[in-house]
Amino acid sequence: MIYFDNASTTKIHPEVLRTYIEILEKYYGNPSGMHTFAREIARLQDKSREEILRMFKFRDGKVIFTSGATEANNIALIGLYEAYKNRGNEIIISDYEHPSVRAACEYLEKERGAIIHKVPIRFKGGFDFDVFKSLLNDKTVLVSVMAVNNEVGDVIDLGEIRACLKKYPKVIFHTDVTQALGKLDFHPNAADAYSFSAHKIGGLKGSGALLLRKNLKPKPLVYGGSQEEGIRPGTHNAPANIVLAKTVRIAEGNMDKFYDHSYRLALKLHNFLATHKDLFIINSVGGSNPYIVNFSLKTIKASIVLNALESRDIYVGTTSSCSAKLHAMSKSVYAISQDEERASNSIRVSFGMENTLEEVEIFCNTLTEIIKEYGRE
Repeated sequence: MIYFDNASTTKIHPEVLRTYIEILEKYYGNPSGMHTFAREIARLQDKSREEILRMFKFRDGKVIFTSGATEANNIALIGLYEAYKNRGNEIIISDYEHPSVRAACEYLEKERGAIIHKVPIRFKGGFDFDVFKSLLNDKTVLVSVMAVNNEVGDVIDLGEIRACLKKYPKVIFHTDVTQALGKLDFHPNAADAYSFSAHKIGGLKGSGALLLRKNLKPKPLVYGGSQEEGIRPGTHNAPANIVLAKTVRIAEGNMDKFYDHSYRLALKLHNFLATHKDLFIINSVGGSNPYIVNFSLKTIKASIVLNALESRDIYVGTTSSCSAKLHAMSKSVYAISQDEERASNSIRVSFGMENTLEEVEIFCNTLTEIIKEYGRE
């Protein structure tokens, strides 16, 4: 099997799995309890928070454990808007945010009176800072822009966004760093809120966190307990929360090695695509992110290629996994191209540490064979 869908999810790291099983067996109590056993689990959970904040180099922050970035994004967008809408009712996002951010904003626009502004993406990729600056005003309450786009891999300069916000100190800046964590350096204190998922970096599915400035208190989306300062009530998934710090530590510790490895894989694939311009359009043009290579097919539908690759035990992605089953075109590719056919026939290849140059070679050869067999002239 060749697995090139690591932006969707990753194989759990052996050390994370081993530690998780040990914690499950040893620390199975409820950390909200009053006895010694419960307090020890709560202590380990709080130690995990401290380690995560330290690794993020996030000053004056706190960690809210969640089931992943989707939940964290919803708390950040809906919870913070509801808590601070007295500051204004306008929200700015990019035109290629994750579905969880877009859907949360659509809800706020439809049900809560928010005005949503989307910053367009330049034709060759890249966040349009000129438009962003023009949208900022005294009614802006929230800005939410991901650090790395999950479909085409564009990298957004969080520090530059923070610089644009100097004249607007009441604006809360949130970023989803799920595709950046453990892969690329990002400004540790540019934002006021950071979301991420564990399963994108060799961790557990159903685990993630929202990092917030200590003074921020979003309104909860559900009610019924005091856990996580009441922001995210319900019995803690303590084993997942405790092992989350180790997941981040391993990913951050291997970042340079992972970057160099992925760069070699991406370079080989980019060279292949560039020599067949009659067959492919490369959508990942930034060059600073080797983990995701997105391209569109000119002579064959992506669905045909996906099925043919799957029959050969090769697995790639198309859109965000949160949208894939809707059979929708890639919102990100459309954002950079304004071309529906191109966005509907895109392929996303995303690398992990276990992938090899030989696998890239096999993929390129197999792709060529499929296009020859099924493609139109």
